[in-house]
Amino acid sequence: NLPESWSDQDKGRLTKYAALAFKSRAMLFAGRWQSAYDAADAVVKSRKFDLVDDYAESWKGGNEESILEFKYDELGPFHYFDKYYVPLSDGYEFGGMGTPTQEMVESYEKADGTKMDWKPYHITNATRPPYEDLEPRFKATVIYPGCVWKGNVMQNSVNGTYGTFMAYREQPYSYGLTTTGYFLRKLMDESLIDVKGKPSTQTWVEIRYAEVLLNKAEAAYRLNRISDARDAMNEVRARVNLPPKNSSGDEWFNDYRNERKVELAYEGHLFWDMRRWKLAHIEYNNYRCHGFKIIGENYEYIDVDYQDRKFSAKNYILPIPDSELANNSLIEQYDSWK
Repeated sequence: NLPESWSDQDKGRLTKYAALAFKSRAMLFAGRWQSAYDAADAVVKSRKFDLVDDYAESWKGGNEESILEFKYDELGPFHYFDKYYVPLSDGYEFGGMGTPTQEMVESYEKADGTKMDWKPYHITNATRPPYEDLEPRFKATVIYPGCVWKGNVMQNSVNGTYGTFMAYREQPYSYGLTTTGYFLRKLMDESLIDVKGKPSTQTWVEIRYAEVLLNKAEAAYRLNRISDARDAMNEVRARVNLPPKNSSGDEWFNDYRNERKVELAYEGHLFWDMRRWKLAHIEYNNYRCHGFKIIGENYEYIDVDYQDRKFSAKNYILPIPDSELANNSLIEQYDSWK
């Protein structure tokens, strides 16, 4: 019996549509496709939400795309997201805790909807890739060489003034540096100049309308309603002026996976999506990530892992903690974890 909306005094509390949006997400994990579809469709048909025109505003809250958000304030509560991820050139020594990989960058289509051929750049002496050809979501998500961040043209290179590269494991810590040639832009507050002295206050949007459309698309695909699936996904693509995808079958699902990956990048979905699709043990096993080591005008394609990543099938079910086993003799550990 949640209300459709709250007064300004209670704004931020769960509404009927926030619950339905969460249900559409949860039912995908449960494999209950009709329930996921119905919940997402109810949010869509309410006409209370929409995609904002500018993708770079979609996760910032306080707009028609946000379904449930958490607000922060300099007096509290606040957070330190920027401190974790800013480049050293922002004036804080301990950022750069996670940087986008080349694999993530190559997930973005060109602005005309075609895929960029990255093979000519997978060498030791490449030139700068034409990043400007990529679609708008890339530019809103990644601080890449040559882009402007806080008024400075970023270099992301060895000994760079604005964005400094460090080879993976060259030092014990890579604080403020990039090991991939990129930094994170999405979710950061570009207006925060005194990163060292002030906390972060940007809103966290827990669920937004674009995710609901994608949830509906996936559920429709599972229900063999391919026309509905295409329409929902293509609505998300149209926001950034990408042409529609009219594939079907496995090809459509691969298109959908990539669309979900780039649209919801760094919002906490991909790892869990790969788990529920039971694809992590295939695509995240014996796998390495890459980046660019930039010296002057030279771009060297590099391995940024130095060892294979591992994800075995047994990781889909986490082991029962030893403390729980010790507390109850009737509990038995999963066979795969014995």
